[in-house]
Amino acid sequence: MDMQDVVDLVNAVEGEVNNGGFHQFFYNNAGDNTMETIQALEIIGAKNMADIVRRAAAMFPGGMPPKERFARQHVLLEKYPRAEAFESLNDEFFAYPDDVARLLAKYRSDHAV
Repeated sequence: MDMQDVVDLVNAVEGEVNNGGFHQFFYNNAGDNTMETIQALEIIGAKNMADIVRRAAAMFPGGMPPKERFARQHVLLEKYPRAEAFESLNDEFFAYPDDVARLLAKYRSDHAV
């Protein structure tokens, strides 16, 4: 995973979850890369945020949502038709237990060419 991938994945999870919670993250294209998103958060040092995403993903059968969007949407809407299912994890994410902006800026400066 290159630097731009890490930055894009972190920005995507932040944008989706802050806009509509984990339900939106998993419903939209960003959810295609759930495992990679967890890895990107770990790479920048946002271990707590990575754990929150991991626990949200673990709500899916098998512990990880399907990578394919339409399969994931089907499972999501069948198991969690209401976005409130992710409310407590959304709240944990919104509390920002890691300073993602600072960690991302440091990661970018450490990996600048």
